[in-house]
Amino acid sequence: MKINEITAEAVGKWQSIFSSLGIEVGNGKHCPCPVCGGKDRFRFDNKNGRGTYICNQCGSGDGLELIKNYYHCDSKKASSKVAECLNLNNHKATSSDLKSDLQSKTIFKKVEYLLSKAILGQSDYLTEKGLTFDLTLLDDGRIFVPLININSEYTGGQFIEPNGNKRLMRGSNKKGAFIWVSPNLGKPDEVKKELLTATEIIICEGLATGISIAEFRHRSMVISAIDAGNLIHVANAIREVNTTVNIIIAGDNDIGNHKNTGKEKAIEAAKAVNGYYTIPDTDYKCDWDDYRQQFGLQKTSALFDKNLSKINVQTLTNTNNQNLKKLETQNMNLSQMASNQRAELLNQYYDNNLAINLTTDEIYYYQANAWQPISDKVLMRTLADLFNQSGEPFNPMRISSAVETLRLSLPAMGSSQKDLICFKNGVYELKTQTFRPHNKQDWLLVSNDIDYYPAKENESFETHAP
Repeated sequence: MKINEITAEAVGKWQSIFSSLGIEVGNGKHCPCPVCGGKDRFRFDNKNGRGTYICNQCGSGDGLELIKNYYHCDSKKASSKVAECLNLNNHKATSSDLKSDLQSKTIFKKVEYLLSKAILGQSDYLTEKGLTFDLTLLDDGRIFVPLININSEYTGGQFIEPNGNKRLMRGSNKKGAFIWVSPNLGKPDEVKKELLTATEIIICEGLATGISIAEFRHRSMVISAIDAGNLIHVANAIREVNTTVNIIIAGDNDIGNHKNTGKEKAIEAAKAVNGYYTIPDTDYKCDWDDYRQQFGLQKTSALFDKNLSKINVQTLTNTNNQNLKKLETQNMNLSQMASNQRAELLNQYYDNNLAINLTTDEIYYYQANAWQPISDKVLMRTLADLFNQSGEPFNPMRISSAVETLRLSLPAMGSSQKDLICFKNGVYELKTQTFRPHNKQDWLLVSNDIDYYPAKENESFETHAP
């Protein structure tokens, strides 16, 4: 279809289109710009149903222009995304019954119906990539994989043609939903249970990338977020239900584009959930499946581990107000709070990364991959600074009372894991002889700046360990 035909079809449907693409446009009130950020510089006015918007920094435009700016792509690519959301690229159904049966069904029922008509098998799409993995296939050879949210509900689906062309099922709600690559692709019954008990979850963009990663990362749960823009939404959703799981964002390297969207979105998602990111450091556009096809599983696995990185958020550990992390303290009425409420606020300031050593009665703070003692004086000065931010008076009794209450409410520290070797980018488990990201539940008290990298050919602990 021509671009003007696609935009004509999109009139009055832009809110749904933006939702499917993970673009936050608000409800007509001033809000952060999905392109350049800010606090309230953007407004979605949607004049004549054309998806129009105004940003005090970016300027104004219609729905297609917003997608172009968000994805840093041209009009053809942006219109293709719109067509995908509106299901305008439909191929003829293999039977008229299939088409009629899908009419008027809810998205959940549509997914269930298509899955009932599909069979498990090897797709031409994966065969071309050198992957062997059973997927749900429709009669014409298309892959159909459902989108699932953290509540184990179907929210839509993705079709993948034998030639690799992809599109979302019409009406799909992509934001925060994902394709569950492992351990049981397409079966939602145990999703929430798996999310709650998982110790490591890897989030990538595409399905083939996820299958490649699952080939060499057997112990991890692997899921596909569909595209870069949805990485942060999926990561945040998972963090809500599992506060301790290690989350790794396996991003694409979109080098060569005007903006390296894959890398930037991976870092953004990792930072949002205090997780890790890893990206193939090639000088050409590449995802982890591309890298596997070129270099094989062993080298891909080694580079995946080597490139694990984490963004450490700087927080206040001394009296220097320049490093004070800003909290929304206006209208908090700190002076009217009970001691336990002020203690909770103080814990939130440190991202709930405080614990107490019951043997020494010292409070510890998890930062830079290790638990480090933090003195009562630092905690008291931090709370005093929060009072100052809010413009409220305070006295030493209120401050010390909150710190003492905090000491009573914090979780107790566990014992340090004895079979771990700590590195800057993760820990090596001596018992299983595997490398994995840091986990604060390891209760490590020391860290270092040495990066781990897998042994090269003919290297061993006995002859090459530092």
